[in-house]
Amino acid sequence: MIKADPANDPRPAEAIRSALGLIAGEIPVSVYLFREAHALLLSSPDDLLDLEDGEVLHRFLGMFFDMATEILYEPFPTPPSQSLRGKPLPPKDLGRLIAGFDHTIFF
Repeated sequence: MIKADPANDPRPAEAIRSALGLIAGEIPVSVYLFREAHALLLSSPDDLLDLEDGEVLHRFLGMFFDMATEILYEPFPTPPSQSLRGKPLPPKDLGRLIAGFDHTIFF
């Protein structure tokens, strides 16, 4: 689960890098993006280069989206005009999903 805003915090980049390490070890990884992390869905990797740890996001974000088992995100108040990878899931429904996971890491 990623809640931190990548514009203000390096934890989203660390989450992506860590998830790719797990995926490389053949461990299935799903991610949930809270509203603060929506920039990961809306921005191209090039747009993220100027952020703290933007180089990590630039290098790994596309690969992560291609390899993650499931990408879920907190619904937008107003749906964006662009298509997004993943599917919306309200936070109130997140508990039911988490119960099926072996481990949960919150960034």
